[in-house]
Amino acid sequence: MNLKIILPILSLQTHRQLTNPWIWGTLFAAFIIALPLLVVFSNILIPGDETWRHILKNLIPTYVLNTILLMSGVAVITFIIGVSTAWLVSMHRFPGYRFFSWALILPIALPAYISGFTWAGILDYTSPVYVFFRNHLGIDTGQYLFFNILSLPGAIIILSLAFYPYVFLISRAYFSRQSSALFEVASSLGRKKSQIFFKVALPMARPAIVAGISLALMEVLNDYGLARYFGVDTFTTGIFTAWFSFSHPQSALKLSAYLMVFVLMLIIIERVQRGKMRYDMLGSAYRPVNPTKLSRTGSILAIIICLIPFMLGFVIPLLMLLYWSSLTYSYVLDYRFTELLFNSFLLAGIASLVVTLFALFIAFTVKSFPSRFVKFLSRIATLGYALPGAVVAIGILIPFLWIDSHFAFLSQPGMRIAITGTWFALIFAYLVRFMAVGYNSIDSGMEKISPSLDEASRSLGMSNMKTLGKIHIPLLSGSMVSAALLVFIDVLKELPLTLILRPFNFDTLAIRAFEFASDERVAEAAPASIIIIITGMIPVFLLNRLMGRKG
Repeated sequence: MNLKIILPILSLQTHRQLTNPWIWGTLFAAFIIALPLLVVFSNILIPGDETWRHILKNLIPTYVLNTILLMSGVAVITFIIGVSTAWLVSMHRFPGYRFFSWALILPIALPAYISGFTWAGILDYTSPVYVFFRNHLGIDTGQYLFFNILSLPGAIIILSLAFYPYVFLISRAYFSRQSSALFEVASSLGRKKSQIFFKVALPMARPAIVAGISLALMEVLNDYGLARYFGVDTFTTGIFTAWFSFSHPQSALKLSAYLMVFVLMLIIIERVQRGKMRYDMLGSAYRPVNPTKLSRTGSILAIIICLIPFMLGFVIPLLMLLYWSSLTYSYVLDYRFTELLFNSFLLAGIASLVVTLFALFIAFTVKSFPSRFVKFLSRIATLGYALPGAVVAIGILIPFLWIDSHFAFLSQPGMRIAITGTWFALIFAYLVRFMAVGYNSIDSGMEKISPSLDEASRSLGMSNMKTLGKIHIPLLSGSMVSAALLVFIDVLKELPLTLILRPFNFDTLAIRAFEFASDERVAEAAPASIIIIITGMIPVFLLNRLMGRKG
């Protein structure tokens, strides 16, 4: 094409983008959402003082070693549990396989820090379990029946039980879509079932498995409550130590920067190893696999394999929390608990509304004005979910403190205007952290809306705002509700971010449960934990229904 023809087209497209209020709005939204991340990243090259050199020399080696060991252990155990159970329920038939296909997701509704202090209470010397062993079975439990769960190995086990559903969900979806042609060819070559699994099914499912393990490791890096309670020093606990114990924000910021680089490297490695490899089996030769009916012995073994993570990761902790709640509800469920409920649900409700509106605006812009630049902005706006909550909190706290100090002249005598330690700071932090949750739900619904509806709307002279209000929002009602619900539950469970940015004398269910457990009042933490768990089970059942329909 002639250059004289190309240049006017490019200039016209550029002019439309520069004068488009929707693109400018998306640019502004992406900038303010990415600002905390830029603040953290910009401090990585700034030289530290004596406090930072002390942390760098004496503490960071421990943080790095514990974090790597924690991630390695969780990666191995979640791989074993998630892949084995996903293979059993998707490729075999045995009594209870339908039940386990959704029940194995339930541990994801139990936050790791709640599961951690529950198991610590179960395995305590004075717990009902140990008392029963000593008084009724005559077993000398000693201080620990098996091992000290408040340790690095204990943290690895609890985190694995909490996060294996990420691997299970994605692996199960992939195994269910594999073609029987591959297995028939392998069988014709004399391969046994175990060889088919390790040499065919497992390599083909590598992208799904790696994606699930990556999600689990992101959650491990975000964890603060369990690591703090178990006494395991990690990067996340180190950020809190630098900020609250050393009273040194600059060191907390530099630790956050190193952790942010570590997470981004993890994401890049996952993307690079995936490359352009394709593993899809939905072509013309695709034939679904006929699940194998297991023998009686095989069925018993499959039930045991599926039952162990379900019982350890969900049923036993839930039953223990219910038992503790029955002992403490009479004096825990007072007016202060009602205030906790109000604070938690109101905060989560406002955050879910804000995130949903921002996500709707950006998703509509991406659909209506598609370009690489707009898609890039949407990716920038959703980057916060990949980073730990402590990193996001520090990235917000530093610029907010700067604003408070430099705009103090606007305050009236005897009064001080501040945004740090306010609801605004918390809501903004949740927007940065959970934008991806809302955006992905709405964007998936937006893709199902035919472009012809937009074209017909514009041909009738309707503005973009009217097109969004009269066409897209009614069609996206289900996706918007799902997005708001997922954000609501994530905010309800979020601990490190809320701990750092909460207003003075402001508590939520998650904070109260963690504080009770930290004060060795585990039984009193049970009622708040039960509400968090029950609320967290809602998306699990919705997800199961959705997967059932697609199945």
